[in-house]
Amino acid sequence: MASLRRGDARAAEVEAATISDAAAAIEGWRLIGRAHALAERWDAARRAIEAALRLAPHSRELRLERIGIIDRLGLSAEVVTELEALAREGEESPQLMAHLARALAAEDRGAEAEAKLESALERWPTDTTLHSLLARLRWLRGCGEQSTDLLERAIARFPAELQLRLVAANALRNAGFLDKALKLLEGGLRAAPRSVGFLTSFGVVLDDLDRPGEALPYLRTATACSPTSRVAKRNLLSTLLRISEAKEALGLADELLAHAADDQQLIAHRATALRLLGDSRYDELHDYARLVRIYRPRAPAGFESLAEFNAAFARAVLPLHKSSERPLDQSLRGGTQTDRNLPLDDPAIGAFFDMIDAPIRDYIARLHSGTDHPTDRRRTERYRIAGSWSVRLAPQGFHLNHVHPKGWLSSAYYVELPSGIADDRNRAGWLKFGEPGSATPGCLANHFVRPEPGMLVLFPSYMWHGTIPFSEGGHRLTAAFDVVPQ
Repeated sequence: MASLRRGDARAAEVEAATISDAAAAIEGWRLIGRAHALAERWDAARRAIEAALRLAPHSRELRLERIGIIDRLGLSAEVVTELEALAREGEESPQLMAHLARALAAEDRGAEAEAKLESALERWPTDTTLHSLLARLRWLRGCGEQSTDLLERAIARFPAELQLRLVAANALRNAGFLDKALKLLEGGLRAAPRSVGFLTSFGVVLDDLDRPGEALPYLRTATACSPTSRVAKRNLLSTLLRISEAKEALGLADELLAHAADDQQLIAHRATALRLLGDSRYDELHDYARLVRIYRPRAPAGFESLAEFNAAFARAVLPLHKSSERPLDQSLRGGTQTDRNLPLDDPAIGAFFDMIDAPIRDYIARLHSGTDHPTDRRRTERYRIAGSWSVRLAPQGFHLNHVHPKGWLSSAYYVELPSGIADDRNRAGWLKFGEPGSATPGCLANHFVRPEPGMLVLFPSYMWHGTIPFSEGGHRLTAAFDVVPQ
């Protein structure tokens, strides 16, 4: 379809509606749906896949695609119904069971989800997707180091299935059990000493253990074994910065950015290299006065004040914090995070997104035109929210320094704050910028924001940011979202 090749999915819909051949029309609508899904236009993706399904209502493949889309829309109850129907109608598959377990967990039916996964693993005992999902669910339930027990038993039963070791090591690494992860990877390296996956993972865990000098040979070997592997090069880049090999890191960052110019993680690494080199281009990327903007939005319609709105918003988002632990792959420590986009059908949450529209548009309007700055050059009149979530930190909780790799603009909105957060002496609970995710000599935090209830902070997604732990008062409740050009 010509319009789709030009990137115009909406024009392609007009073309698809005129196709008389059923098979061609089905394929056209499916491709349109996938194009919308890649751009995270989930409502449009659903309309497209449902147009295909009207032509082939019994297609199992199309029904699975539709399920994936409505899952991204947060319609977990509908997803469960659809998946259970598919399971009754035909042969089960690991993919189907994984979808069903995710949907059950989203419906607060975690015990059923785990039971489904355990049953599925009796049939497909080496399926890494099922194992990974079960470990995540057990972790969220508070199983700690035992979250990977079934995975480790599978490794013992099927020693030749080396991918199981990588999955288990990744889960253990994210859970903070680094020594145990390293032992699993050592076994994999003995079996496959030239495996890029094991070399890279081993190097990454060594780096996490604050042993970057030991990590470097493994990461260099990984890139030598697979010179075209961008994953291997990305991990090498991080460790090069840790040992202050800034010139080599800058060259590698530029090489990788040539293929992924908007990758915010790579931009962050490049900025760190420039900082280590004393290059003034770092100051352009981290122009905090211009690029970290603070807003105090007006209360949404129907609320007399931001305090009244924040109370209603807190009542809406706190029940979404269902797990007893943080998600395995997230940056927070000592708290919980919602596991999917904030539901727009809740009135208070819908009001939140109405409220933040004006600040987002103001931020975009203040960006510069005609420059190659990675934030400015993507300036556009239209935007979309690429993801949204809420974080609840308990005393001693904090965010590790991180960036949002697929974002453009990132955010923090402060709903409820603990007492003592206004103390300027230790900046407890403050938002900090500039400090990389792994300790890097000469790169401490160099900009701070003191939170206030009702404050919205917007900043480029490539900026390293985290929070300083706090010890006094109650919880720290925030909402966050990423913005990307539409």
